[in-house]
This record gives sequence, C-alpha cells and structure tokens, in this order.
Amino acid sequence: MGSHALLACVLALTTLASGAPAGHADTPAGEGPVLGRGLVKQIRDEKKVRSIVELRPGHPVSGVASAVERASAGAKVLESAESGSFFVAEVDAAALAELRKDARVKAVYADRLSVPHLARSTKVIGSDVANAAGWTGSGSTVAVLDMGIDGDHPFLAGRVVDQACFSTTDPGSGAVSLCPGGLDTQSGPGAADTGIRLCMAGAVNQCGHGTHVAGIAAGLRVPGAPSDGVAPGAKVLPIQVFSRIDSAGTCASVGVPAPCFVSYTSDQKLALEYVTRMAKTHNIASVNLSLGGGHPYTAHCDADPEAAALKSEFDALLEQGVAPVVAAGNGVPGNTGVTSPACVSSAVAVGATDNADQVADFSNRGPLLDLFAPGADITSSVPDDTYAALSGTSMSAPHVAGSFAVLKQAYPALDAARILELLRETGRQVASGVPRIDLAQATSAAAKR
Repeated sequence: MGSHALLACVLALTTLASGAPAGHADTPAGEGPVLGRGLVKQIRDEKKVRSIVELRPGHPVSGVASAVERASAGAKVLESAESGSFFVAEVDAAALAELRKDARVKAVYADRLSVPHLARSTKVIGSDVANAAGWTGSGSTVAVLDMGIDGDHPFLAGRVVDQACFSTTDPGSGAVSLCPGGLDTQSGPGAADTGIRLCMAGAVNQCGHGTHVAGIAAGLRVPGAPSDGVAPGAKVLPIQVFSRIDSAGTCASVGVPAPCFVSYTSDQKLALEYVTRMAKTHNIASVNLSLGGGHPYTAHCDADPEAAALKSEFDALLEQGVAPVVAAGNGVPGNTGVTSPACVSSAVAVGATDNADQVADFSNRGPLLDLFAPGADITSSVPDDTYAALSGTSMSAPHVAGSFAVLKQAYPALDAARILELLRETGRQVASGVPRIDLAQATSAAAKR
C-alpha cells in the first residue's frame, strides 16, 4: 500500500493448501473465472477441495451455489448465507468444470487453512509523548481479527465496544468452531470470548494471542500493567476468526501437534465484511491482522486470487477510511518477501524491529514493506488477567493499528492513505527506505495547533 501501490513465540503461518509455489493464477484474468494457482492439480490429487467461489457483482449467491450442487453429486455447498459476494463449497472436477463456464463467477480458489507456528515499545515509538499531548486515539476503534479476547482483562476492561465470531466447523478437516454459542457465526457481547473450554489445552489457554495484540494497540495502564498501549483512549472490536482442530493427522500436515488452532480465509473475509458494516457505527480507524501465510512475495500478489483473497475487502475498508494493517510474517534472517495477505497492494504491511531498534532477525522485509514497528519481547495482556512478553511481526502490526487511531484523532481530516504517508514521512529510517514509526514526530504538528 501507499508508496509501495506469532505463546513465547513468533506468529508465522504455514498453509494447508496446494503447497504450490507463489506465482500467477491458473487461468489468466479475462478468460473466464480466475483459478487459484494449483487448484486444478489439488482437485486431481485430493478429488475434492474446500474452495471459495467469488461472484461478479450483481449475481445472487443462491443461483451459482445451486448450479454447483447440480453439476456433481460429489460437490457440496458448505456456507452460502453469510456473504453476498462469495460462498464456500467442496469442489470436485465436475463442479470446477461447470464453474469455469459460468460467467457469473469471478474466481475459484482453495479456502486456505493457516495455523500459528509459535516462535517497552511505546516509548521507542514516541506514543507516550503523543499520549501526554492528548492524542490517545479517543473516539476511534481498532478492530482485531485474531483468536478472540479476554474481555474483562483489566488492561482492556470497559474498552470493548462489541464482539463477533466467524469460525468454521468442518468435519472433513476436524475443525470445530470457537464461537462460544457453538455456531459458526455469532455477534454481540461475549461472541469472541476466550474463556471457553475449546480454547484450553491441558491447563493452558491457547487463545491468548488476540488479547495480547489488542493490549498493544489500545491497552490502558492499570496496576500491574507494563505501560499504556499505543492508543489508550481508543476502543477495541475483537473478532474471533480461528477454529480448533483435534485431528492429529490434520495438525501434523501443518507441522504442529494436536490440538491446533487455525483460521480459514473464508472466515477472515466474513469478518472483514462485518468490520466494513460497523465502520461508521464505531468510527473504526484500523483493522489488525496479525496472521498470514504462504510463500514470500517480493511483488504484489493481486493477480493470485488465493493469495489476494482479501483484496476486495481491504479496498472496501479503505473506502470507509479504515486501514487494513497486516503483519509481514516471520521467516529466515534476511528474507526479502512478505506473506499473504501482507502482499496485497492495499494492505499496510508491517515488519518488526528489535530491542536495538534494528530490523529483527525473524522479520520479513523487502520492497512490499510499508512500515516497521517494535516486535521483540513486547509485554502485553494475556488471558486470566496476566501479562506476557511475546515476539513477532504479530506484535509489530498492532503498534501501527493503534497509531492509526491516534492520528485519526489528531488529524480528523486525513484519510487512511494520507495517515500512512504521514507515518512514513515522520518515521525513523531503519532499512531500505522503510521507516520505523515515530508517533511523537507524527503528532508534533497537531500538538502545536
């Protein structure tokens, strides 16, 4: 975006998809529906694949969904009621052949399954100075798509404006919804609550990542807390987008032991549509996605429908003034690419700096990066009213998401694109022209008004 168009752990995400290398889609744009790279081979190998079917504007989901099930006895529509722009189905070769002939279909790609692979910053970025000057993000909200939230944690108490959950139940993979009510979708108080049995593995709550991220963005200092979050005056809208899997085979396929916690692309899409609908109601400044996966990209991935599955949702958010802030991912030292969805041109891609204010060894970087923010040993809230230090670009992204809330208060006339420019113009240069955010500098002109 902007001028460029992970518990003691790092959140990087691996995929349970085709395993195909990064690149272009199977079907060039303009020649019928665009297919996700490797989808044809995946269907040939696996017989049927859980897929997202995106439609062109103006066509009802029900018509195409019915056509898929008529095309093959092996095809099955799994979810078609929540969105007007796409549905989820098990697609086999016969159903795919029918979809490729359907002018109403925009794209078909695997519903990618991702899993976390586990591997005093406010002073560094000057948010303490900005907060002292009155710029706290008051009046704005930061949406957090993650593993839910401990809503009564003292660091976040009274700050949660609403909650929602989009979490898949899929007997094929063994996925079970983490929505507290037991359904695949839920909204309202408690909808993203992490205090549920399914979040527990032994005596450990495995759904703490979202609470940690939310605290970085907008925690308010209380006794026992390390410091304020970046935007202590802002509100939080947590959305659960992960599911639980107890199948040892499925979890092993993504390199982790059971139980594992995963997020489907389709749940992320539904959650982002929800944020767009709520943007004006809650004056949402940014949405944080400390998740992603796939192969690293050094050029924008917009032409690959699977990697860029969230682009239309990001674009809709920007039209509402909401910045989609995405962790760049964690890889081998010196990795010059970013993962999906940070590779989308309309994402604000964020890398991590370490305690020496240099690029962290674990952080992805490269030409698609927009900003750096602290990501090493960041102490924030975790379930059961406690605090923990975690590392990763997952921790960097909420520094930036919170910054958008602060700057939306300080400069109410600026849109998300201009706020990004301001953060880039006022940041401290770290590597290859990519700055580390400096809120003291970014708010200095506002403080003089």
